[in-house]
Amino acid sequence: MGKKNNVLNHYFRDVNRFADLFNGVFFGGKRIIKAQELEAVSEAYEEVANKESENEGVRQQRFRDIRMSLKTGEVFRLLALENQDKVNYAMPFRCMQYDTMEYSMQLDGLRRKNGRAGKYESAAERVGRIKKSDRLTPIYTLCVYYGEEPWDGPRSLRDMMNFGDDSDGMSRYFADYPMRLFCLNEKDNFDEFHSEIRKVFHLLKFRGDKKLMEQELENNAQYRRVDIDTLEVMAVILDAPQIWKNREEYMIDEEESEEYDMCKAIREMREDARTEGRTEGRTEGRAEGEQRFAHLIQKLLELGKSELVEKVAEDAEMRHQMMEEYGII
Repeated sequence: MGKKNNVLNHYFRDVNRFADLFNGVFFGGKRIIKAQELEAVSEAYEEVANKESENEGVRQQRFRDIRMSLKTGEVFRLLALENQDKVNYAMPFRCMQYDTMEYSMQLDGLRRKNGRAGKYESAAERVGRIKKSDRLTPIYTLCVYYGEEPWDGPRSLRDMMNFGDDSDGMSRYFADYPMRLFCLNEKDNFDEFHSEIRKVFHLLKFRGDKKLMEQELENNAQYRRVDIDTLEVMAVILDAPQIWKNREEYMIDEEESEEYDMCKAIREMREDARTEGRTEGRTEGRAEGEQRFAHLIQKLLELGKSELVEKVAEDAEMRHQMMEEYGII
């Protein structure tokens, strides 16, 4: 996913946007999750390479896109975000794998803690080094898909299974693992979001048509004021680095304001493109005309019309008339 994924990860590491994202998807916009209750934590997990790997036994790191802890009173939860710009047909397993790695890491921590204390109430606790009272921190993983193509991949672990004709009804006992998937291209509006992510999500709907996206930016009043992080995201989405480079030109001149006018940025970008196109067109047209005129002079010389050639060279008006007569200009 590259640069787009990196800039979106940076964008959603802001606790206010992260809280708004989860509130919008999970609670329809109700402000259940508070930004002040969130804290970024390491996204890395360790796994030991299996026997089929040339690095058997070596601990390797896997990274989530974003992972935050949520503390509400005495209750801890973990929230994780995965950004996708392409359909991944193994995505339910990938999300489940990340979650199980998280729970495995928590269990390892409990075992180390209990082993140091060495106090167990029963043989069962001692064997597993997990106490009856031990509890894990629940994790909630959200996958946001902002690609152009419809999501035609699985949405749960069940969708990845081959149950055959299921004549014996075994599938009803399958332990499914649903994926929390949010597809931007399945939404008509984003009113459940209250921060600037609503502007970004709305813009991403048009990413398949750059001209339509530019028109939306130029004409939609909500883009007349965006913060600096949103400006950066939009510049990357549009593949328009000049917007970010020239951002000071679009800053709204107000005290204590660090907002930017994307409408102005797009208008200037489109005008620059039109000016460049006209300049290139004139340059190419002039070069083509000169080439054709030189060819005409060569033909006249071959026909022994050297006197006419000399006259043309002396008389600029005649040169212009001949070019016009022969369709060169």
